[in-house]
Amino acid sequence: MKRILIAAALLFTANVAMCQIFALGIKGGLNSTKLKMKDVVQPLKDANGNETRTTITMEEAASDLGFHVGGFARINALVMFVQPEIYYTNMSSHIKISTSDILSSTRYEDESETAEVKNHRIDIPVIVGAKFGPARLGLGPVASFNLKSKTKVSNQMKEQIGAGLDGAKNTATFAMQIGAGLDILKKLTLDLRYEFGLSKMGDELTVGKQSFKTDQRANSFIASIGWMF
Repeated sequence: MKRILIAAALLFTANVAMCQIFALGIKGGLNSTKLKMKDVVQPLKDANGNETRTTITMEEAASDLGFHVGGFARINALVMFVQPEIYYTNMSSHIKISTSDILSSTRYEDESETAEVKNHRIDIPVIVGAKFGPARLGLGPVASFNLKSKTKVSNQMKEQIGAGLDGAKNTATFAMQIGAGLDILKKLTLDLRYEFGLSKMGDELTVGKQSFKTDQRANSFIASIGWMF
């Protein structure tokens, strides 16, 4: 009986130690994303490739809200931790598009609108950091794999520019995340991070058959809540 009790105590101690070293969890939250890009100012071309009087201007616009949901693992080593994650991200941002007459050099506000850029992707961050009691500070790289992208413009703008707008998106991109977190009762986790793009989401925007070179990078504020098992 004594041996059984000792074995049970050792098993319990080992289980507690393992829980303190390694944990799994789920997480989700909101992200506010702004698409950073080099502004494009370029004459549109007709079907024969000749420049027209219409100049198109594309520039970054306001940020927008999206969401993410997924899971994570955490490996603890004294005051340090490593936290690999994987989650699905729905990201939305905007590009301001306007047209003007190249002869009058006037851009009319009624010829301006914001195009919505939507991205569906899988994000895989690996955060390394330090713990200060229940608080955490960390940073790490993020690999993102694009599942689907879509850029929406109104029918009125399609008529003005002669076609829809499409972005050439890269399949995989890389970024960095930095932020702080808080663990409550060793179960509930709160995180606030900033993500800045290291590689391009896309290197051109296409109007019909005409391509416009640009540099699109997504920067996001990310707030999430999670639960550790």
